[in-house]
Amino acid sequence: MGLPFLGVGLSYRWDLNPHLARGNPGVDWLEVTPEHFLPLTPDSERRLELLAKRYPLVGHSLELSVGSDGVDAPGYREGLKRIRHVTKSVWHGDHLCFTRVGNVPLRALTPVPLTEEAVATCVRNLKAARADLDVPFVVENIAYLFHTPLNTLDEAQFLRRVVEGADCGLLLDLHNLYCNAVNHGFDPYAFLDRLPLERVVQVHLAGGVTMEGLRLDSHSAPSPEEVWRLLEYVAPRSPVRGVNFEMDSGFPPFARLVEELARARAILQRCGASAA
Repeated sequence: MGLPFLGVGLSYRWDLNPHLARGNPGVDWLEVTPEHFLPLTPDSERRLELLAKRYPLVGHSLELSVGSDGVDAPGYREGLKRIRHVTKSVWHGDHLCFTRVGNVPLRALTPVPLTEEAVATCVRNLKAARADLDVPFVVENIAYLFHTPLNTLDEAQFLRRVVEGADCGLLLDLHNLYCNAVNHGFDPYAFLDRLPLERVVQVHLAGGVTMEGLRLDSHSAPSPEEVWRLLEYVAPRSPVRGVNFEMDSGFPPFARLVEELARARAILQRCGASAA
C-alpha cells in the first residue's frame, strides 16, 4: 500500500487529553474513533484539528458494519468523510463484524457467519467504504464468545479471503486473538501462521480481565505477557506500519502508558521496522 511508518501510538481517549493536547515525545501517533466526535461540532472539529497538528492520525470507526447489508445511520458516512478531511487520516480501519441489522443498530461488535456469502458481503462493503472515504482501508479481527452453526469456514480462512478479496490491509488485534485462543482453545501461533501477515498494516495492543473462566477484551489493563510474545512473533513477519495501545478504563499514570509504547518501539526496532 506504500503507507508511511508511524511507529507506536495510543488510541485517543478524552481521559488522556491533558497529556496529548500539547504533544508528547513518547507518543508517535494517535488512533481516533470518529464516533467519539460525531456529530461534528465546531468544538469537536477544533479538538481534532489540534490533535492533527501534533500527531499523525488514523481513523478507527465502529459503525460501518462491513458484515451486513444494513444501512448507515442518517449522516454517518458524511460525518466520517468530514472527519477524514479534518484529520487527514493516513488510513482508516473498522471491524470485521456487523453492528446493524437492516436499519436497527445493535451497539455491539457482532461476529459474522463465516461463510462464502459473508465473504462476498464483507468484500463488497470494504471496497465501497474505501472508495467513499478515499483512503487505504484496514479491517480488524474481533474478539468473539460464540461460534455460529452457520460457519463453513474457520476464522483464519475467513480473514484471508476477506482481506485478499477486498485488497485491503489487516489490523491485527493481538489481545482479541489472545482472548479467542483462550476462550476457544486454539494455538494463536498456528493461527497467525495461516494469516496473510504480509497484509498487516496496524497492530492493536490491549489488556483485559478474566471472569468466570472467560478472557474479556475490556481494554482496562496493560497488555499481558502473552500479547507481548505475540507481538515479538508478528513484528518480524509483517510490514507493520503502526502499533497502538488501546485503553478505555482503569487508566494508570500516563508514564505507564508511555512505558508500554517504549516496549513496543523496542520490539519494532529489533525487527528492523522503520520508515523505509
